[in-house]
Amino acid sequence: MRQEEVRTVFTEVFPVRAAIADLTAYRLTTGGGDLSIIGGKLSYRLRRNYPGHWVWTNLRVVTDSPQDAADIMRVVEGLWRDQPEVFRDLQEVKKDSAWRLSPQIVADFVSRGLLEDIDPDLRRVLAQNEQDLGSARVERVYDTRGWTVHGQPAISISISSRLISNHDLKDFMHTISQPDDLIGLWVGDKTSTLKGEIIQIAGKLSEHRKRLRALTQREDMVQVIEAAPDDELVVHVLAGRNEYDYPASALRIILRTEDLRRFNVNASQALKAMKIEPGLRAQLVSQVSDLVKAKRLVGDAFNSRGSAQQFLTAHDVGFEPRLRFGDGESRPYSERSLLPLLRQFGPYRRASRFAGEPIRVGIVSALQSRQLDDFLSRLSGELRVIGFGIDIRSNMALATVSRADLERAVTAVQLDRPDIVLAFLPDTGPNEEDEWGPYENLKEITVSRGIQSQVIYQSTLSKQYALGNIVLGVLGKTGNIPFVLADPLNYADLVVGIDIARRRRERLGGSINATAIARIYFGNGEFLRYVIHDTPLEGETIPESVLQTLFPLDEFSGKRVVIHRDGYFRGDEKEALRSWAGKIGAQFHLVEVIKTGTPRLYGIERGTVGQPPKGSAFMLSNTEAFLVSSLPPFRDATPQPLHIRTEAPFTIGQAIHSILALTILHYGSLRPPRLPVTIHYSDKIAYMALKGIKPKQLEGNIPYWL
Repeated sequence: MRQEEVRTVFTEVFPVRAAIADLTAYRLTTGGGDLSIIGGKLSYRLRRNYPGHWVWTNLRVVTDSPQDAADIMRVVEGLWRDQPEVFRDLQEVKKDSAWRLSPQIVADFVSRGLLEDIDPDLRRVLAQNEQDLGSARVERVYDTRGWTVHGQPAISISISSRLISNHDLKDFMHTISQPDDLIGLWVGDKTSTLKGEIIQIAGKLSEHRKRLRALTQREDMVQVIEAAPDDELVVHVLAGRNEYDYPASALRIILRTEDLRRFNVNASQALKAMKIEPGLRAQLVSQVSDLVKAKRLVGDAFNSRGSAQQFLTAHDVGFEPRLRFGDGESRPYSERSLLPLLRQFGPYRRASRFAGEPIRVGIVSALQSRQLDDFLSRLSGELRVIGFGIDIRSNMALATVSRADLERAVTAVQLDRPDIVLAFLPDTGPNEEDEWGPYENLKEITVSRGIQSQVIYQSTLSKQYALGNIVLGVLGKTGNIPFVLADPLNYADLVVGIDIARRRRERLGGSINATAIARIYFGNGEFLRYVIHDTPLEGETIPESVLQTLFPLDEFSGKRVVIHRDGYFRGDEKEALRSWAGKIGAQFHLVEVIKTGTPRLYGIERGTVGQPPKGSAFMLSNTEAFLVSSLPPFRDATPQPLHIRTEAPFTIGQAIHSILALTILHYGSLRPPRLPVTIHYSDKIAYMALKGIKPKQLEGNIPYWL
């Protein structure tokens, strides 16, 4: 039996043991607005006004302490007055006599309601694991969420790290030249777990004190508001989809990687302290869950020894990683073997223009020629062994990496019609103010002109693994197919990844969705083409008319198609896709791949907690699972699973197989990505598209984003 099959795998998911039966639900009638925001905020206010627990779940306010609907409406009347922008569309709150309890509602009630009773104890346990870094400290925080596991309620308990400045927002304000310098900072409520981004300066507290005092019922926050001086700033904070106003003295600063230099925090020390290796992470989860178990709310976490039928391995879903190279040669996949196998057999498919012809290369460089010559010699040697010569047509030195110099250099090398431009840049990032730098300029210039480019930073020139990544990138961007699956998917003719490039509105909630993107692959993983729908889209739903243009009849008629959605299908997307599939005689198998908010999986081998094997999965049902799709490069890191959802007749095993198979087909790195290539780099493509970095031809067969 294989080693990975005897290793115990366990989760951060715990079955609910609390006996919950007598709950009451209230239905909200609205004339518009965001029902989830209204319901969530109403539940919070009712929690402050009445005893018991009040939770927003399943589009209902649910409680174990029911109140007369007329009394609740008096609370609503106060909210109409105090928060008209949120509650003006709420018309009525009425007891729902037809409502029925479900496992998910029970799970949410425990996670969002009952656990709040012991929140101080849970935070106190984790506070013992803080690390002081001098100007900042690392906190461990917990997060819980309700789940349904094979028809029964369960909750997950997850641990994460956050870096907190030892100077709060009020102190930091004395060091800035203007209030708008606060915009973009992440902050946390000192009196709760809420965190978010400052998106606007609301004004001085003298203008808002009465309103803020009316909004809160928490005594600790009332004290902060009353004690703060009139001239203290009030900031507008976006937390998830909700927005709140806070006086500065109520907030502490949460530091991100890009903030470390600004707050004089040692980056390497901070990143090391933030990382939680699997053993420590599991220990922290255990400390928190022990308190929850002591209250008889949950049982022991699910594990593969006690609940073997709910755990899958890569072998269980039929995933045997094998790749096909040149001359039809197939070999088992290993990231360490990719380059040797390419050297031995050559690429699966060579672009026709390189039959006996070298790859024409143009170079623009801001680095010293000695560094450049050594790297180009090694790159040329690697490509030559694989069967490709390179012909350096032009080499333009950059005086600076300004937009003007980059554009002049690219224009010059473009005259020699290169197959690809290699751009050698110093290790400089984007401008902090507009998130735009030399990389973005170079990409905008080349992509818009239909020129393939590969950016190479100075720090990567001497790294052997980086050379391998660049070799793959050069091959992929010049139209070659380095390798495909040795065993094509037996349940799909085509696999498509779809996503929307989104950007949040400045100063306001919601989003502006710039474009819909589809990437289409054959069943053997060979890239067919991409399609970009360039009309701006409002909201998070891809309209039916756009979906039809992404799946044209002449290409998809009669085909079996697996569709990977980056995130959740929104609105009527599923119905629109099913309808279109019916009209063109196709079978569409819809798979949601959710990247965040998924509980972790762990492995135990010889008594030591570590990473689970690649392909480990915990099944919530026959159509839903948590999947460890790829492992982090370091053994002291805990993998973040993907949350996979599909629909019958497509099985969760097939969905998992399709994702695992397409993680080994990335041409931008020797390491397999966490996401399948259908949606890998979706964030990068979206970022580039939103910045105007997209090809003039909105359909093509070259993966320009590599």
